This record gives sequence, C-alpha cells and structure tokens, in this order.
Amino acid sequence: MAKETQSEELPQFVRTHGGLLNRLAGRIGLLSPPTSRRLLRLLVLILITWLPLVLMSWNAGHLTGQTVKIPIWRDAEVHGRFLLALPLLDLTEAFLVIGLGVQVRQFLRAGIISAKERDKFEATRARIEDFHDSTGAELVYFVVSLVTSILAHLYGPSNGTSYWGNHSAGMTPAGWWHMLVSLPILYFFLLRALCLLFLWGWFLYRVSKLDLDLTPTHPDHAGGLGFLGWGIASFSPMVVAITIMVSVGFANEIYHKGESLSTLKYHLSIYVLLITFVLHVPVFWFGFQLARCRFEGLLDFGKLVASHDRSFDEKWIRQPPSRNQDPLLGSSDPMSLAALAATYEHIEEMRLIPIDKKAMFLIVISAIVPLLPLIGTEIPLPEVMSKLAEFLF
Repeated sequence: MAKETQSEELPQFVRTHGGLLNRLAGRIGLLSPPTSRRLLRLLVLILITWLPLVLMSWNAGHLTGQTVKIPIWRDAEVHGRFLLALPLLDLTEAFLVIGLGVQVRQFLRAGIISAKERDKFEATRARIEDFHDSTGAELVYFVVSLVTSILAHLYGPSNGTSYWGNHSAGMTPAGWWHMLVSLPILYFFLLRALCLLFLWGWFLYRVSKLDLDLTPTHPDHAGGLGFLGWGIASFSPMVVAITIMVSVGFANEIYHKGESLSTLKYHLSIYVLLITFVLHVPVFWFGFQLARCRFEGLLDFGKLVASHDRSFDEKWIRQPPSRNQDPLLGSSDPMSLAALAATYEHIEEMRLIPIDKKAMFLIVISAIVPLLPLIGTEIPLPEVMSKLAEFLF
C-alpha cells in the first residue's frame, strides 16, 4: 500500500497540458477532454495549414490547371503532411504522456526504485518536466522550425521547379503561406515529438545510473524491466506520422520528377531499420545493470542449487536406504530439485536488453504500412498485401 501511495505522487512523465502552445489552446477551449475539443483542435490545425494553401492556389489558377508543372491538387506532400501527418503528430503527445507515464509509475510500483534512490529519480523527472513545459523550449522549437522552413524553400529539392508555390513570376501567396505558416507549424509539432523521445531517452539514461532493485527470477526475463520493451509501442503514432511525411515526399519524387521505386528502395529500407533502432536505443542503457543482475543471480542460485543437490545426493544416493526413510516415489524432493534447476535455467535465459518482440513488430509495421501506397506504384497492391499477410501470419 505504501508503494501505491508513493507512486500516485508521480501520475505522469510530463504534464498532459504542459507547454506554451497547450496553455494558449486551453484559453480558447481547444484542450481535451472532451473528445470534441480535441477534434476541434485538429480541425483548426487543418484550417490554418492546409485550407489557405488550397484557396490561394485556386484563386491563382494553380489548383488543377496546367499553368504550373505541379498544381496543388496533385501535390501529395501538401495533402499527406497537413491532412494526415500533422493531426497524428498532435495526437502523438497524448499517446506518449499516457504510455510513458505508465512506465514511470511502474518503476515505483514494482519496487525497482529503492527508497534511497527515490529522490534522485524524482529530481530527474522534475527537471525533464520543467524543460518540456518551459516557454523558452517551445520558442526555440518555433524559431528552428521557421528557419528550417525558409531554408527548405530556398535550397530544397523544389527550388527552381514550377509548382503551385513558386513559378516564373516568383513566390505565390500560397508559397509564402506555406513557408511562413504551414510548414513551420508542421515542423514545430515534429520537433516537440522528437524532443519528447530525446527526453525519454535521457530520463532512462539517468535512471540506469541509479542502484536499481532488479530481480533475476522475474518472469519477464528482464529483471523486472520488461515493461520498457513493450512501452516502446507508445511511439507508434509518431512513427506513422513521420513515415507518412517520408512516403509522400518519395511519392512526389516518383510522380513529378521521374524517380522510380527501385532507386529509392534502399532509402526506404534504411529508414525502417534506422527508426526501429533509434526507438530502442534508450533501453540499451540498462544492459550493464541487467548483465550484473544475471551474473549475481547465477552465482547466488548456483550456490543454492549446489547446496540442495548435495543434500539430495546424500539423502537418496550415497546413504543406503533405511526402513524409516520415506519412499522416493511420491516424495517432494525430486520436485524441488527440478524447480531449482528450472529457476537456474530461467536466470540463464535472462535478456541483457529489455526488448519486446511484439512491440518491435508493431513499430516495424507502423513504419511499413504508410509506405504501401508508394510500393503500389510498381508492385500491385494485392500482391503486396498477400506478401505482407504471409509475413504476418
């Protein structure tokens, strides 16, 4: 009960509605709950970032016409980024606050954080929460997003291409809005999500330096840290959003610049591997503690097993049976011998990195599914789905 009471003092990893943007959204009633407010917030984001681009392009004759090489209606990046990726990035924080908060509480509920390390644990969490909620951090995100957007327009792959945002007469009103409003907002939400991933990695690094109370016989084969493996699944919405951005970018390269999927397949493969690896890096920090836990567990249980085996050997093997001795058949001694051996084998199978295969599979699927329409440009989608089904089942 004491542990449960203490854990309630840390309800989450970071505040649900922390940060300057959320405070501003709260003042105008765009924070959830209820769900309708969250949906209204997503609608407002679309109305600010996507709709003005379409209306301005329509007014300039760049909606579907032939006056530019790439009219906005045929620009997959605009629709994929602002109708799909941006709302998902906004929802990502809500998923992460819940998922990461559960893991923070589990450190305490499972007794992994001892009483002497509790203050250090709380101090680390509090510093991260203050940074995440600071106005200065979000102002930095905004400045970096704005500068990145301007550089992308000046030196990006679209520079020199006739499209709805820029043509022979110069930058269009839609192009200016895209550079100064829409794209910075998208990059802002992306930076916030990536920063939360970085803060989580830093938090786990600091926690891995504490004197953790790990259990070598824990059934999760990770000393009690198995929840960190399946907790990585909390990042799947972020992976889907980033993959959508990657996919629509490649789609534009294929449809408008003559690239083929065969020339981009290595980029896609590296992307899936890289994003899976990056999300699992934070759990690698616990490798040393888990290795020590396993080593000490093998020594301690090895000593216990050796003592028990000698007693069993002396009782049933070396000493001649006596009339008063209980029969071996039906005795609990062989059962205890088998139980201790199974426990020792369990410790031997302990994982040094708390990776969960199901969570990793979910991350990989999250990185692949948004790429299916892109893959369908060269491989029929029924064939792709068939191969994917064979892989899954």
